[in-house]
Amino acid sequence: MEKNGLYEQFAARVAAVNAECYRAADTKEMLALITAALEKRQAAKVAVFPSPLITEAGLPDALAQSGYEVFIDDLRRKIPQATVGITETQWGIAELGTMAQYAPEVDNRLCSTLVDTHIALLKHSAILPELDDALAAIASGGALPNYVGFITGPSRSSDIERVLTVGVHGPKELVIIVVDEGGR
Repeated sequence: MEKNGLYEQFAARVAAVNAECYRAADTKEMLALITAALEKRQAAKVAVFPSPLITEAGLPDALAQSGYEVFIDDLRRKIPQATVGITETQWGIAELGTMAQYAPEVDNRLCSTLVDTHIALLKHSAILPELDDALAAIASGGALPNYVGFITGPSRSSDIERVLTVGVHGPKELVIIVVDEGGR
């Protein structure tokens, strides 16, 4: 499958698991999509785990200038105050609508799991066709990482009577923003 078709397949699978997926041409559009997601949820406090894409966009400063209280350090203590967490994920898996998050830092995992809404940023070039491709990408770094999380939609759990509950063991909402490097 050509690389352009991977986003469409990924986005369709993401929608099938009740998550939101948007595509941004650049970091400026990414910032606008993040702001719209925060406004929709009436978020005031946001936890952000710094990453190359987040740093390149100047996201913490941009959010602070827009009036949001932004937590970027001491997240173990501050994350309970935030309703939204923003992280960058390393790979997307088109066949599943799943993201793989290389997150050896506890603060990174907290930003994606202990909030009501997780906004995940993903570079378009990091969308891979199948799970095997993602596993190969993870293994290509030499030593296996000490933590990789696979994120597919909002947190879900069901009991023995098959009663499904969303948000019990993680975020109730997942918003994915796929960012094109250098514009479309």
